[in-house]
Amino acid sequence: MSDTPTTTGFSAIIKHPQYFIPTGDTQFLAQNVLFKVHRYFFEREPSSFREIFSDSDGNTKPYTLDVKPEDFAHFLWVFYDEDFEYENQPLERWLVILRLATRWGFGKVRKLVVRQLERLDLQPIDKIKIYSDFKIDAQLLIPSYSTLAKSPTLPSLSEAAKLDIETILRLTMVRERALQKAAEDGCRSPTSASAGDEDVKRFICEIFGLPNTSTAKPPNTVAEGGSADGVDDTTESLVPTLQNPTPGGKKKKNANANGNSNAVSGCRMFKLLFTESAQNGQHTNGKTFPF
Repeated sequence: MSDTPTTTGFSAIIKHPQYFIPTGDTQFLAQNVLFKVHRYFFEREPSSFREIFSDSDGNTKPYTLDVKPEDFAHFLWVFYDEDFEYENQPLERWLVILRLATRWGFGKVRKLVVRQLERLDLQPIDKIKIYSDFKIDAQLLIPSYSTLAKSPTLPSLSEAAKLDIETILRLTMVRERALQKAAEDGCRSPTSASAGDEDVKRFICEIFGLPNTSTAKPPNTVAEGGSADGVDDTTESLVPTLQNPTPGGKKKKNANANGNSNAVSGCRMFKLLFTESAQNGQHTNGKTFPF
């Protein structure tokens, strides 16, 4: 197969070196990079792609995405990483995947990202910022809120600027309640750090309007990856433009853009996942799909 880029009236179309897979049955065009992957991954759960596919059933031309090629490649990596090597991945990669999973309605991918974020050593303010932006279960932020509330020093202006004014005010209220509690308990030089952990947790739950997990079961857990306010944050307004199929390259058989062996690995992964049980968590060929 020739590796000569396909040309259009505007720019040359190049095939992604890893994710133009010979056995793929759906093509996507991100800017000038062509992807050929398995449609199965985009139809396994409700997402914005289901409706797009149903409206253009039978089309073989690529679907145009309004995302960067490198971002779409990160998203595909979740499906085609044969060994599930999710450990030690940079935060930036997970945030790209989380953003696209949220926009496109991939709930299971979103849950996977939340589980990985919980394993990272994030600074409290950074974690609050990320989880608030993506409406991830706010109960997962209680340890971060507690760390800030009991800190002997206030965050710097640059750090505080990452948070919205409401969050800052609520944290200030928690600190004041903790200081008052420490004074009531007889501490000679009370600070917010002098209050007990359970007291601070109770203040956080009251002020932030969160269920206290000490006495009530949380509506969503880490495994659930639920939203902060219990609503679906993959709303229609967040779904990116997915245009009608446009010409972007003819189908090729038995080869990818440059013969990269990663495509073969991706094909094996597809075969594994395609035969997986419909029930989550059930083993297939000795492996378990992580979401």
